[in-house]
Amino acid sequence: MVVKELTKAHIILLALSAVTASVAVLSTIRTLLAAPTLAILLLFASMVVGDKPLVEASIAVDKHRVHVGEEFEVTVNVNVKGGFGLILLRMPPHPNTQEALSLELASGNNVHVVFKGIRPINRTFKYRLRPVRRGRVQVRGIYYSYYQVLGLRRVTDGLIDVGELVEVMPNVKVASRPITGIRPINIRPQVPQIAIGPPSVDFRYVRRYEWGDPYKFINWKATARRVDGEVMVNEYEREGLRTVLFILDSGRWMRYGTWEENPLEYSIVAILSLTRLLLRRGLNVGLWSTSGIYVYPSFGMGHYYKVLRALIDVETRYTTYRVSPEVLALINRLRPIIVLFTNLTSSNAPFIRTLLGKVPSWGVVVDVIPHSIVFRSVVGVECVKGISRAKAKLYKMIPSRFTIVSWDPPCDGLGRVVFRVLTRVTPR
Repeated sequence: MVVKELTKAHIILLALSAVTASVAVLSTIRTLLAAPTLAILLLFASMVVGDKPLVEASIAVDKHRVHVGEEFEVTVNVNVKGGFGLILLRMPPHPNTQEALSLELASGNNVHVVFKGIRPINRTFKYRLRPVRRGRVQVRGIYYSYYQVLGLRRVTDGLIDVGELVEVMPNVKVASRPITGIRPINIRPQVPQIAIGPPSVDFRYVRRYEWGDPYKFINWKATARRVDGEVMVNEYEREGLRTVLFILDSGRWMRYGTWEENPLEYSIVAILSLTRLLLRRGLNVGLWSTSGIYVYPSFGMGHYYKVLRALIDVETRYTTYRVSPEVLALINRLRPIIVLFTNLTSSNAPFIRTLLGKVPSWGVVVDVIPHSIVFRSVVGVECVKGISRAKAKLYKMIPSRFTIVSWDPPCDGLGRVVFRVLTRVTPR
């Protein structure tokens, strides 16, 4: 289509030149020869520089892993060959994209206009971005628009699909010293020693494989003897450490507030803070979100980064809850302490009541109240304290063996909820 339009423009220029030259010869007016001369020059120039430009580009970032609020530099290198005119470059993040919600321009400019002359050009642009929300962000895609200086070619748009992946970690506030001297408020029910703690080297028995079992525990000889093809694993005695399982509600009600501040984001920071403290105290920690992300309970500070990487990918979902039978089987076997983070509403309260009723454990339900978050973003009020009557009715739906901790993040802060949860789950 572009070739046809360019040929038509050439024909028009040639026709005008011929007509004007004929009139000039017949009328013997020499000044009219300037018009066909100019038209021929324009025709020659358009044939020389009328090709579509070849645009190549690359993107590089100086940091591939940053924290929320930590700036990083983006370097864009652009090479242009061919063409003659203006080129508009639009670099990431682009409007109306997921990246634009997670990144903001800290310094520099990500939109540039360059002039392409006869010679090839090479330009390098640098600017800095600041993430405002955790997650994996693609700094990707360079859009360009080419405007030929003579106007003989229509505007040419293109996309160069290059980019870099940046992991944005949440800012986690952790106590500078381990919190000691905390005694549990609740008296925990008796749990068999084999149902808690990490596996030891003392063999117990052979059983069928369950989802989440480490592959190193597979008993290949027993598996080979099975006629039905069932995979068998070794069960070992457990050391005397408690297991804490964090359950993160990822329903749509966890998005009340802004993109950066909502119950989901505050819950993630609280879970990471509690995970680090509990691992320091020698407990096993696991994670399960209602969106399907799961981290098998384990111990040691290296396990903290597994939980961190899993929480980076958690997003709210608008689908209904689905409880995996494998997760319920694991809970029935390990009997962990449950710490559930949610925003109790009339929509999700029935599900939470059903879920907690199925598990043979006790624990804590942290209700992240979004009132102050919403009011601060709308009217600028920092703290709106108080629990509505509707919330009080929802609390009565929760099984009595679970303690409810109401948390309004702008009013209470992170330290208060961490302390209140620790006093209910840590051993003596």
